[in-house]
Amino acid sequence: MVKLAARAFYDDLTSKGDNQPKTGRSDNRGIAVVVLDALTRRQWVREEDLAKDLKLHTKQLRRTLRFFEEEKLITRDHRRETDGQQTTKEGEEKVKLHTHSYCCLDYAQIYDVVRYRLHRLKKKLKDELENKNTLQEYLCPNCGKRFYFHCESCNGKLEVESDKLAVQEGGDGDDNARRRRREKLKDILQNMEVLL
Repeated sequence: MVKLAARAFYDDLTSKGDNQPKTGRSDNRGIAVVVLDALTRRQWVREEDLAKDLKLHTKQLRRTLRFFEEEKLITRDHRRETDGQQTTKEGEEKVKLHTHSYCCLDYAQIYDVVRYRLHRLKKKLKDELENKNTLQEYLCPNCGKRFYFHCESCNGKLEVESDKLAVQEGGDGDDNARRRRREKLKDILQNMEVLL
Protein backbone atom coordinates (compact mmCIF):
# COMPACT_ATOMS: atom_id res chain seq x y z
CA MET A 1 0.00 0.00 0.00
CA VAL A 2 2.83 2.41 0.82
CA LYS A 3 4.46 1.89 -2.56
CA LEU A 4 1.17 2.52 -4.37
CA ALA A 5 0.42 5.61 -2.28
CA ALA A 6 3.92 6.93 -2.94
CA ARG A 7 3.45 6.67 -6.67
CA ALA A 8 -0.11 8.04 -6.59
CA PHE A 9 0.38 11.06 -4.35
CA TYR A 10 4.10 11.88 -4.18
CA ASP A 11 5.52 10.92 -7.60
CA ASP A 12 5.91 14.51 -8.77
CA LEU A 13 6.98 15.93 -5.41
CA THR A 14 10.07 18.10 -5.51
CA SER A 15 11.95 19.53 -2.59
CA LYS A 16 12.26 22.85 -4.40
CA GLY A 17 9.73 25.61 -4.70
CA ASP A 18 7.14 25.39 -7.46
CA ASN A 19 8.50 28.51 -9.16
CA GLN A 20 11.97 27.09 -9.69
CA PRO A 21 12.80 25.22 -12.90
CA LYS A 22 12.88 21.44 -12.64
CA THR A 23 15.42 20.57 -15.31
CA GLY A 24 18.94 19.22 -15.53
CA ARG A 25 20.90 18.02 -12.54
CA SER A 26 18.67 19.83 -10.07
CA ASP A 27 15.59 17.80 -11.06
CA ASN A 28 14.75 15.72 -8.00
CA ARG A 29 11.27 14.46 -8.82
CA GLY A 30 10.80 10.85 -7.79
CA ILE A 31 13.04 11.06 -4.74
CA ALA A 32 9.99 10.81 -2.50
CA VAL A 33 9.01 7.50 -4.10
CA VAL A 34 12.56 6.15 -3.77
CA VAL A 35 12.74 7.15 -0.10
CA LEU A 36 9.35 5.62 0.76
CA ASP A 37 10.25 2.42 -1.11
CA ALA A 38 13.52 2.17 0.83
CA LEU A 39 11.71 2.69 4.13
CA THR A 40 9.31 -0.17 3.35
CA ARG A 41 12.29 -2.54 3.45
CA ARG A 42 13.58 -1.32 6.82
CA GLN A 43 12.41 -0.82 10.38
CA TRP A 44 14.17 1.99 12.26
CA VAL A 45 17.05 3.25 10.17
CA ARG A 46 19.62 5.92 10.88
CA GLU A 47 19.13 8.81 8.45
CA GLU A 48 22.83 9.00 7.60
CA ASP A 49 22.82 5.28 6.69
CA LEU A 50 19.70 5.71 4.56
CA ALA A 51 21.25 8.66 2.72
CA LYS A 52 24.39 6.62 2.09
CA ASP A 53 22.41 3.62 0.82
CA LEU A 54 20.31 5.80 -1.51
CA LYS A 55 23.33 7.87 -2.58
CA LEU A 56 21.60 11.12 -1.57
CA HIS A 57 22.93 14.13 0.28
CA THR A 58 21.79 14.10 3.89
CA LYS A 59 20.27 17.59 3.55
CA GLN A 60 18.20 16.47 0.58
CA LEU A 61 17.04 13.33 2.42
CA ARG A 62 16.21 15.25 5.61
CA ARG A 63 14.15 17.77 3.65
CA THR A 64 12.12 14.90 2.17
CA LEU A 65 11.81 13.18 5.56
CA ARG A 66 10.62 16.41 7.19
CA PHE A 67 7.92 16.67 4.56
CA PHE A 68 6.84 13.06 5.22
CA GLU A 69 6.85 13.74 8.95
CA GLU A 70 4.52 16.71 8.38
CA GLU A 71 2.32 14.46 6.23
CA LYS A 72 2.28 11.97 9.15
CA LEU A 73 3.80 9.16 7.07
CA ILE A 74 6.94 8.60 9.10
CA THR A 75 8.08 8.85 12.68
CA ARG A 76 11.47 10.32 13.52
CA ASP A 77 13.52 10.07 16.69
CA HIS A 78 16.68 11.95 17.63
CA ARG A 79 19.05 10.31 20.10
CA ARG A 80 22.31 11.37 21.68
CA GLU A 81 24.78 8.53 21.34
CA THR A 82 28.46 8.04 21.98
CA ASP A 83 30.71 7.55 19.01
CA GLY A 84 33.56 6.23 21.11
CA GLN A 85 35.88 7.34 23.86
CA GLN A 86 38.82 9.64 23.40
CA THR A 87 41.75 9.99 25.75
CA THR A 88 42.93 13.47 26.64
CA LYS A 89 46.55 14.51 27.36
CA GLU A 90 46.02 14.05 31.09
CA GLY A 91 44.99 10.41 30.60
CA GLU A 92 41.33 10.81 31.42
CA GLU A 93 38.72 9.42 29.08
CA LYS A 94 36.31 11.82 27.45
CA VAL A 95 32.99 10.61 26.04
CA LYS A 96 31.90 12.42 22.91
CA LEU A 97 28.14 12.57 22.29
CA HIS A 98 26.56 13.04 18.87
CA THR A 99 22.91 13.35 17.95
CA HIS A 100 21.77 10.70 15.48
CA SER A 101 18.38 10.77 13.78
CA TYR A 102 16.35 7.65 13.10
CA CYS A 103 13.18 7.23 11.08
CA CYS A 104 10.62 4.57 10.20
CA LEU A 105 7.23 4.35 8.51
CA ASP A 106 4.18 4.81 10.71
CA TYR A 107 1.92 2.24 9.05
CA ALA A 108 -1.15 2.90 11.20
CA GLN A 109 -1.00 6.60 10.42
CA ILE A 110 -0.27 5.96 6.72
CA TYR A 111 -3.48 3.98 6.42
CA ASP A 112 -5.50 6.89 7.79
CA VAL A 113 -3.67 9.47 5.66
CA VAL A 114 -4.27 7.52 2.45
CA ARG A 115 -7.94 6.96 3.28
CA TYR A 116 -8.37 10.68 4.00
CA ARG A 117 -6.65 11.73 0.76
CA LEU A 118 -8.78 9.33 -1.27
CA HIS A 119 -11.90 10.64 0.47
CA ARG A 120 -10.95 14.25 -0.35
CA LEU A 121 -10.22 13.31 -3.96
CA LYS A 122 -13.59 11.57 -4.35
CA LYS A 123 -15.39 14.50 -2.73
CA LYS A 124 -13.64 16.97 -5.02
CA LEU A 125 -14.61 14.95 -8.09
CA LYS A 126 -18.23 14.62 -6.94
CA ASP A 127 -18.46 18.33 -6.12
CA GLU A 128 -17.09 19.24 -9.50
CA LEU A 129 -19.56 16.91 -11.21
CA GLU A 130 -22.47 18.35 -9.25
CA ASN A 131 -21.22 21.94 -9.62
CA LYS A 132 -21.60 22.61 -5.90
CA ASN A 133 -18.93 25.27 -6.04
CA THR A 134 -20.92 28.21 -7.37
CA LEU A 135 -18.19 30.66 -6.40
CA GLN A 136 -16.27 31.54 -9.53
CA GLU A 137 -12.54 31.94 -9.20
CA TYR A 138 -10.75 34.36 -11.48
CA LEU A 139 -7.26 33.84 -12.72
CA CYS A 140 -5.03 36.51 -14.19
CA PRO A 141 -3.69 35.18 -17.52
CA ASN A 142 -0.60 37.41 -17.24
CA CYS A 143 0.78 36.51 -13.79
CA GLY A 144 -1.28 33.46 -12.74
CA LYS A 145 -2.64 34.95 -9.49
CA ARG A 146 -6.27 34.56 -8.43
CA PHE A 147 -8.25 37.78 -8.05
CA TYR A 148 -11.69 39.24 -8.51
CA PHE A 149 -12.52 41.49 -11.48
CA HIS A 150 -9.14 43.15 -12.37
CA CYS A 151 -5.73 41.87 -11.38
CA GLU A 152 -4.25 44.01 -8.64
CA SER A 153 -0.68 43.14 -9.65
CA CYS A 154 -0.62 43.86 -13.36
CA ASN A 155 -4.10 45.34 -13.99
CA GLY A 156 -4.76 42.55 -16.56
CA LYS A 157 -8.19 41.35 -17.67
CA LEU A 158 -9.34 38.35 -15.59
CA GLU A 159 -10.80 35.14 -16.97
CA VAL A 160 -13.05 32.57 -15.35
CA GLU A 161 -10.77 29.68 -14.47
CA SER A 162 -13.28 26.93 -15.35
CA ASP A 163 -13.59 28.33 -18.89
CA LYS A 164 -9.81 28.38 -19.19
CA LEU A 165 -9.65 24.71 -18.17
CA ALA A 166 -12.19 23.85 -20.84
CA VAL A 167 -10.13 25.71 -23.44
CA GLN A 168 -6.95 23.90 -22.37
CA GLU A 169 -8.63 20.52 -22.83
CA GLY A 170 -9.14 21.10 -26.52
CA GLY A 171 -12.44 22.94 -26.52
CA ASP A 172 -13.20 26.54 -27.11
CA GLY A 173 -14.87 27.13 -23.75
CA ASP A 174 -18.29 26.05 -25.02
CA ASP A 175 -20.75 23.46 -23.73
CA ASN A 176 -19.10 20.61 -25.68
CA ALA A 177 -15.82 21.08 -23.84
CA ARG A 178 -17.62 21.21 -20.50
CA ARG A 179 -19.59 18.08 -21.40
CA ARG A 180 -16.35 16.23 -22.34
CA ARG A 181 -14.78 17.31 -19.06
CA ARG A 182 -17.82 16.07 -17.11
CA GLU A 183 -17.71 12.72 -18.89
CA LYS A 184 -14.00 12.39 -18.16
CA LEU A 185 -14.60 13.18 -14.46
CA LYS A 186 -17.45 10.63 -14.32
CA ASP A 187 -15.14 7.98 -15.77
CA ILE A 188 -12.44 8.77 -13.23
CA LEU A 189 -14.94 8.64 -10.37
CA GLN A 190 -16.38 5.30 -11.56
CA ASN A 191 -12.87 3.84 -11.87
CA MET A 192 -12.10 4.99 -8.32
CA GLU A 193 -15.29 3.35 -7.03
CA VAL A 194 -14.37 0.06 -8.74
CA LEU A 195 -10.79 0.08 -7.46
CA LEU A 196 -11.75 0.96 -3.90
